[in-house]
Amino acid sequence: MEEQALRQAFALGKRTWPGIELDFETFRTHCERVLGPAPQWDWTRFGAELFLCCACAQGDADAMRVLETETLPHVVKAISRIDSDPEFIEEALQTLRARLLVGPRAKIADYAARGPLVAWLSVAAARVALDAIRSRNARKLHHADLPDRLAQTENSPLNDIVKSRYRDSFQRALKHAIHSLPARERNLLRLQLVGRCSIDQLGRMYLVHRATAARWLESARNRVFESVRQQMKLEHHLSDGEFDSIARGVRSQLDLSITATISGLSESAASSETEGQPQDPGSADDSGSRRKPE
Repeated sequence: MEEQALRQAFALGKRTWPGIELDFETFRTHCERVLGPAPQWDWTRFGAELFLCCACAQGDADAMRVLETETLPHVVKAISRIDSDPEFIEEALQTLRARLLVGPRAKIADYAARGPLVAWLSVAAARVALDAIRSRNARKLHHADLPDRLAQTENSPLNDIVKSRYRDSFQRALKHAIHSLPARERNLLRLQLVGRCSIDQLGRMYLVHRATAARWLESARNRVFESVRQQMKLEHHLSDGEFDSIARGVRSQLDLSITATISGLSESAASSETEGQPQDPGSADDSGSRRKPE
């Protein structure tokens, strides 16, 4: 591979996005991996985009912000052609972000400058959307619904409530609370409980500091509890005194159920790591540590 071509591509990337921190040797190593020793296509036309993807793969926060604000908005059309529902588009974009940016095998590192980055991302986005459509029913069979994850975790203390006189109303209230959450908060809970994502991973996926992601999760959990509280109180015509004891139990056991769920999933992930398997997405690099809390 020609040294001059590499240096020209690197210089173009630096001029285009001067705030991105990337050293030339890292860029050279990246190019040698994705382009090979003698690429047969004119990759230099997209050298700046290759620079951007290399920086994203290295976890540079400015590079990921550029990707988020300047590039990803252009791929929404590819998703909307498959399903124009705003919530579906948001979930597909979130899945795409995770595949592109999270973990030691982040797909952004595979861009080989064979064409415009937007075109490459649009193909990836369309695949994500199609996968979501095809697996929608399968996920319902293989994964518990999010309210069930919250309420029916194996060995969860919440089972005491589920078996009580308030079981049915609690389930209804919980499902209503989950489905009433804003899309971002519902996705955060799903990613943590079903997707096994840590706070650091969520921060990286949403391009925010881990403290911001933690605050969002706490807000989501509080919304769920307060919604359940209000619905159960109305349905059972409970006085403040009568509900207080129930509310304390629901709050403490809901928290324990969430904790038990996360703990159980974390143990499974930890087991795979000790056996030399790939870590969970993003666990190898906490690039969110460089971001300021919002």
